[in-house]
Amino acid sequence: MRTPLSIESVLVDRYSILKLLYLGTVGWVYLAIDQTTNKLYVLEETTTDLNELQAILTKLNLRHVAQYQDAIVDFDRAYLIRNYIEGRSYRELLEQQRIFSETEVMRFLKQVLSILRSLYRLKIAHCSISLNSIIQREDGSLILTEFTQAHFAETFDQDLYYLAVIAIVLLTGCEPKDLYNEATGQWEWQDWESVDPRIVKVLDRMLSDHQRYSSAAKVMQALFTPDQKDIASIVFTFVLIGLAAISAYRLINHLSNLQPELVTPPIAIKADSAPPETVAQRSKRLNVSQQLLSQLTEETSQSSEALLKQLELLSKEARRGMGTYKRVNYDAWQSKRSVNLSNRAIETLTDAQFVALFPDQQGKMLNPRTFGQVWYAIAFDQTKQAKSELISSQMSGTLKQGVGKVYRSQFKQGQTIELSLKAPAGQIAIWMFSAEASLIKNSNQSTWSGKIQRSGIYELIVAPTSTTPVQYELQIDAVAH
Repeated sequence: MRTPLSIESVLVDRYSILKLLYLGTVGWVYLAIDQTTNKLYVLEETTTDLNELQAILTKLNLRHVAQYQDAIVDFDRAYLIRNYIEGRSYRELLEQQRIFSETEVMRFLKQVLSILRSLYRLKIAHCSISLNSIIQREDGSLILTEFTQAHFAETFDQDLYYLAVIAIVLLTGCEPKDLYNEATGQWEWQDWESVDPRIVKVLDRMLSDHQRYSSAAKVMQALFTPDQKDIASIVFTFVLIGLAAISAYRLINHLSNLQPELVTPPIAIKADSAPPETVAQRSKRLNVSQQLLSQLTEETSQSSEALLKQLELLSKEARRGMGTYKRVNYDAWQSKRSVNLSNRAIETLTDAQFVALFPDQQGKMLNPRTFGQVWYAIAFDQTKQAKSELISSQMSGTLKQGVGKVYRSQFKQGQTIELSLKAPAGQIAIWMFSAEASLIKNSNQSTWSGKIQRSGIYELIVAPTSTTPVQYELQIDAVAH
């Protein structure tokens, strides 16, 4: 396998490499920016004949298939250019979740099989089904990518084989090498997880060397269509229920004719009279010590009830540590953080949420034993939960509970940045900076324009100034001069 291209390599004088995403089935996959439009694209390296691939790409006008723009050759390598898709691959989801439930895997199979069925109607085999090539969008829908080995075909069992491999990996949380016995040539996964025997039978047939399903439609029929025995059982059950209901109705009518009508006095139902939760009880439930709560109350205009309401927005684990946090803990969280965010971005997110929760503390020197402990608790959650997305020309979303969002992109010296914000007046603040330069500091302006003085990775942070949900739309243009 050839070594990947270096970051900032430019292909066909147009696509600048921003990031190496992963090693695909036949080559490297990159995130790139189109220098002519400032739009993000994904470049999929391929070794397949581009003439056949281009013929296939012209047919891929399917809802749940990635949109491809072109096929190029540069640096003696061929690439497919597809639109960037916001979401997470199943490789990323697996690393976060490890094991998927049977219901989740069945939902996954139903969506992917539906996509493959549409492909097979066009006589197109994908041939690169993997955890990386299937992306889950924020709305839960799936997108199939990496058509680097696609070709026109009449048989499709290879795709279905690799789809079954992904299914057992999701069910067990184990990598394929841990499930495949090379000595026997068998997939040994059933002992890892208890699964419906019917699903086991279908997946085992998809994984077998003989008698595999010939189409996605047949797999869907095997997985999701009840067999005749099930239908007969359901019908029989309903018949019994119906007969029992008729008999009960006749018996009640017969008894009512034999006995005088009974008048039952109404029974008064008392409303729930449980006493409201006291401050002490709520403080104990939230793992906030009475001593710390008392000290916080002395340093703010908020009541104990209001303070506890705000602290309840933090995670249980973050609240549990309040009273023991030190700078060394914060440094340790930062060093172990796996997401691609700068320390400054985490601090900015923490400051923004802290001020949204406790506005009367803005600008004050925090006591490390009181509100300093709250700041560290918020920082703990931010290092665990914060993540970044790539800057695109248009971005939107809803910010909740004072929690901000980070976007990242690479800009070059001399580019002019024009930013437009649509949000309720004064309810969103914006920051934009790199490791060496700051462009925007805590601004709530609806428009901003400025020039990049130093090339580098820039982080754009949007954060609400209160704990109420705020919707926003951001438009950003980067013009090269």
